[in-house]
Amino acid sequence: MKELSFRGYDSICSDSTLKRDIKELREEFDVDIEYNRSLGGYELKRLKKNWLDVDCIIEPFELITAFDNREEIPEWIFMEEYNSGGTRHLSYVIKAIKQRKKIEFSYRKYSDNSISKRILSPYAIKQWHGRWYVIGMEENGSIKTFGMDRMENLCISYENFIKDESFDIENKFKYSYGIYSSNEYPLEDILISCSKEDANYLESRPIHCSQKIIDDDGKNVTIGFRLRITPDFIMEIMSRSWSVKIIKPVYLCEQICDIYRQALDRNKDDM
Repeated sequence: MKELSFRGYDSICSDSTLKRDIKELREEFDVDIEYNRSLGGYELKRLKKNWLDVDCIIEPFELITAFDNREEIPEWIFMEEYNSGGTRHLSYVIKAIKQRKKIEFSYRKYSDNSISKRILSPYAIKQWHGRWYVIGMEENGSIKTFGMDRMENLCISYENFIKDESFDIENKFKYSYGIYSSNEYPLEDILISCSKEDANYLESRPIHCSQKIIDDDGKNVTIGFRLRITPDFIMEIMSRSWSVKIIKPVYLCEQICDIYRQALDRNKDDM
């Protein structure tokens, strides 16, 4: 009640309103809220699997309620500036997923800026680094991932699709870092070493769910992973170059060193 009052909400409501809200939470989000007599209040009994994964969606609402949303953003709040990551398509894609409708759109590639027409049976959506992606099955039966920020002229088709229930979206990305999930990237055991300071940061925000500390000598920490070495993972490791040392696999160390050599060659004339 104190928390509600602090946030500016009326902490007093009727029994019928409370029961209705609890019922809606249970049906919409699979959240069980029950009265605990010993505590003298309500508590969460069960959360839907991966419930915490939607923190990225809830966070903006926390920001809105942190100050009076009828006012302009105060001058002492500095927001990050970035372009839309495909959010303008979210409502349409979600509707198509729920109704099992195919979607049609034009898709622009980053590599050559070419545009192609696509028809997709959308299965799920995923967020990564501020961008939204849709995962689904193309007409040829292949599972593909498309960035919503590169989709144009999106429309929901009148044609229904039958979802392949054997497709497991959670398993598809279980061993992936980022948006790449193709089997062309084999599953690997990875060992890195980093400074104690960097390890503390990685502990507070793990790179991957498989991350675990193997050894800690007080100065350097050895960390293990089990995942696919995708371009996204390589970029993440390189972003911590001031501290990270690749222990295994050896080819990953060689690959990153080669990237650095090419970077030096590109920039040495300007030094």
